[in-house]
Amino acid sequence: MSTGIAIYDTEGITAREALDIGRSFFETIGVSVNSATYYRLLSDGDHIGDHDLFEVAPDRLKEMVLSGDCDAYWLYHERKGSVPWHAAFSRQTGEFGGFPHLTAFCEFSLEEVYAPLKTWLENLVKRFPRFSYAVVYSAKKMTDAYLYAAGNGGAAVYPYENRFAFNKETPGLYGGKGRYSGEMLRMVYPCNLVNHRHLEIDIGGVKLGEWIVSGREHGKLTELGNDFWLWEVETEQLDTVNQACGEAGISIAWKPVVPKKPKRKLP
Repeated sequence: MSTGIAIYDTEGITAREALDIGRSFFETIGVSVNSATYYRLLSDGDHIGDHDLFEVAPDRLKEMVLSGDCDAYWLYHERKGSVPWHAAFSRQTGEFGGFPHLTAFCEFSLEEVYAPLKTWLENLVKRFPRFSYAVVYSAKKMTDAYLYAAGNGGAAVYPYENRFAFNKETPGLYGGKGRYSGEMLRMVYPCNLVNHRHLEIDIGGVKLGEWIVSGREHGKLTELGNDFWLWEVETEQLDTVNQACGEAGISIAWKPVVPKKPKRKLP
């Protein structure tokens, strides 16, 4: 299993700050940065906006970020046997066909890294609160964790998830409304960083924040400051919480599971 973190609406976080966030992620999980790439527009591309990723030493990437020569990039820990990496962090902007967000991934199960990552997220809220929403999720493998963050490749972490609903909600290429900023949830995950707008969402006639604290089976809600709350949901509660939010129409990617029809037996 792998763990993924997606942080959305990050236009207010600079490239320098994101580099600090990324390096602190690797420190938190006890892994070094041994490779890096950055995005650059191609002067000889076939179309306006054509771009590619270019390899660079991690220290050189830091110099480029600090000098303003690099805005969107990746940090990695590559090791033999890991596909595509053992751990990674990226800063995405709207310049290269994507939308602004930060992502982090590692080849550790969520149970292995949850405690230190929770502290890391709490520090993130204190130091760089200029985003709107973040989620922590489990994926079967690193490629799934990577694709899921931006809603690419039809990746999903739940069987009751519309695989292509989230990327159509994102700004940029798809011109989505970005309602995950506060009007809706993407889905519900073991760890969710939400703001006051999320807690005001109506679920069955009550506010989401009130609904969460109304029963232990709805998870645990902790105020972190800077207009952020940590909503934690136990693994065994995720299916029922997702179903409740999905049926209330407040989850972007939820879909009901249609029971498979039994195969007809030939006479």
